[in-house]
Amino acid sequence: MKADVLGTPLVDTSAAHQPFIRKAGALYGVVVALAFVLFFWLPDALILREAHYSGWWMKLALGPLIVIPVSALVGWLAASMHWAGVSLLIWIGGGGLLAWLGGHIHFDGISWLMRFTDIYPHERVMYPFARAAIGYTGISILAGAGAGLFIGLIGLIALERAWDASTPRHGFSVKSLALLGVCLPVLLGLGAAADYQINASTRDALTAVHQLIETVRDPNADLARAKVSPMARHRDKMSANYTLHWNTNDEDLARYSIDVQFDTGLLLRCPVLFDNAFLCSELSLKLEEWMTQLLTVEGWTCANCGLEIDAAVRQWLKATESTRGELESINLLKHHGGWLYMRATFAGDRKIDCRFNGDQPVQVDLCVEVE
Repeated sequence: MKADVLGTPLVDTSAAHQPFIRKAGALYGVVVALAFVLFFWLPDALILREAHYSGWWMKLALGPLIVIPVSALVGWLAASMHWAGVSLLIWIGGGGLLAWLGGHIHFDGISWLMRFTDIYPHERVMYPFARAAIGYTGISILAGAGAGLFIGLIGLIALERAWDASTPRHGFSVKSLALLGVCLPVLLGLGAAADYQINASTRDALTAVHQLIETVRDPNADLARAKVSPMARHRDKMSANYTLHWNTNDEDLARYSIDVQFDTGLLLRCPVLFDNAFLCSELSLKLEEWMTQLLTVEGWTCANCGLEIDAAVRQWLKATESTRGELESINLLKHHGGWLYMRATFAGDRKIDCRFNGDQPVQVDLCVEVE
């Protein structure tokens, strides 16, 4: 039985038809989700991997775990409806939901993963859902709703055709499975639109820094012409093994702070404005100096040095000042995206870890003794 008009029932009276259509609907939802992953997250991940970004894999790993079961449920619900109009409404909502999830996984999802792997987890969100992200995600939701309409219309036909191509025992044949993939062109359009709205700003900031680093590393590059001559002094330490970290962004997603960590110990902080990377400053020396002054100078205020120290950290430092002993070494313990952890080792193998976050100013919001 074919569903030719919105008022026509989707289900047949035969006992085998309805269970098949529901299963096919759920599988159709899985195909939609996989296509969304393929066209929305996979290209982004491949570009970011090439740019040496540390979190290139995060959205690609977390996204499918969320969108596949959600999309399968949407497909199952849509196929379970007796009226085609209701089925279309469900897919319109489902398409918008996919785009909404894509926008929030870019910020909230990555923040959750970073918190999950943090050595000192806390309630602060590393990458808050920026004001501009609300607008970009809203546009993507509208695109997703429009795509959902076409996905639903295609599904009405594809599920019935899959039933017609099913095996004599009402199972899925190769042809019936292939018919569920006719929605791919629609997902290609949705993936491209959502990628442009959601992923592009952060990806462009990271790739701009990657291009800058490669330009400086190139011995044949004319740094004067590229207007990055001051970075020539870092060339000796700029090895081929380096990692980019997304540090911060502003509410408009126009300005980013990207860190570049080399295996030589060099750590650079690079500002990006409207997809243009500018001169990077050496952050590794600043961190070492800040950490040294923080733990050795009583009541250090760091006036006009670009660092703010939380009141709770000041109180803790004052309370432990007399028992610290002689400072022996300072090193970067871990670069964790928006958080940087420094470790100071004192005589007697006593260790203190401090967390630095943000940019302009950098903030110290935690200092603890390692037990």
